[in-house]
Amino acid sequence: MKILHIAAFEGNIGDNASHLGFLSILKDLNINTTIKKIEIRKSYNNYNQEDKFVFDTRFANECNQYDCVVFGGGGFLDYWVENSVNGTTINISEDILKQIKVPILITSIGCHPHRVVPEGNKEKFKAFLDYAKTAPNIQIAIRNDGSADVLCENFGKSYLTHITQILDHGFFYKPQHRSNLPISGEYVALNITADQIEMYNNDRKIYDKSAYIDELSQLVIEIIDSKKYKVVLVPHIHSDVEAIAELLNIIPDRYKRSKIIVAPYIQGDLATDYLFSIYHDSKYVIGSRYHANVCSMNANCPTIGLSPLKRIEFIHNQLSTSETYVPIETGFKDKVLSLMNDATSINSQTLEDLKKQTIDFYREYFSYIKNNK
Repeated sequence: MKILHIAAFEGNIGDNASHLGFLSILKDLNINTTIKKIEIRKSYNNYNQEDKFVFDTRFANECNQYDCVVFGGGGFLDYWVENSVNGTTINISEDILKQIKVPILITSIGCHPHRVVPEGNKEKFKAFLDYAKTAPNIQIAIRNDGSADVLCENFGKSYLTHITQILDHGFFYKPQHRSNLPISGEYVALNITADQIEMYNNDRKIYDKSAYIDELSQLVIEIIDSKKYKVVLVPHIHSDVEAIAELLNIIPDRYKRSKIIVAPYIQGDLATDYLFSIYHDSKYVIGSRYHANVCSMNANCPTIGLSPLKRIEFIHNQLSTSETYVPIETGFKDKVLSLMNDATSINSQTLEDLKKQTIDFYREYFSYIKNNK
């Protein structure tokens, strides 16, 4: 089967984990594929290099050379994007969609506008949903991050009858090339971010950046002093390195000399295996990014979600057997330390049931394509 896959392949190892999970699904279903990747970031409005592409007739003609066109995974239905015909990063018009005759699968997708939504975007996105639900070749499958609630609250429950809910592809990812950090002793893997503190989530926003970093530094110090663990800081994207630097600037040198390790900022599939192995081998994971939580929970690592984002809260409420999510607000340090005293685990039966539902969805979807070529 020939697949044209449009997604973000460079710049965020969480995206790579999702795509590797998708490949794992195809392998489990014994689907032999030839996949061409197109980097969606090269279509963004702020990208101006020579290899920029747009979703135009030329793109539609290329799509029609394949058996299926896949968009995702990622947060591509976050409808806050300015100057987009449908409000999203999949900046493709209805006219171009009509020119694509092969099946289009928009999958493992999030819909959580985390920035101010420009005037008119909600209406543009609704028009996109209206078209998608009537187009026989378009299937949307949203990931388990609370996107269904967003769609229901903002556009009506009726839209969910045309949209499937599946597990994020990251739940099907497992590092194939394990790499152990050259450190002695047990450690806590900590993923922190800079960009998320500027995001909007139902009016939930970081109360004060300097206070947040100060409390985060206290958390790291107490993990080292009281819990007797080392701390490994794991960056997913370039701005995570900036967040790590800000944190280290206010931590005393005696901790940084031997108790704190910074994982390398590297990208690509092999890098993804390396960095997610750090999570898998840790005593605890404290994660701000979505896939830091997804992949660690999938590996049944004790995982604490520390984030202002609703999508992190959703997966912990859905899959954890106890409280494991901590919003970033005054006092989060003590809450995280308290959770580290308790056993945190995944409801494995719920996860397995959701995995089966997701696999069944893909089995039916690709069987239909195969039988209707």
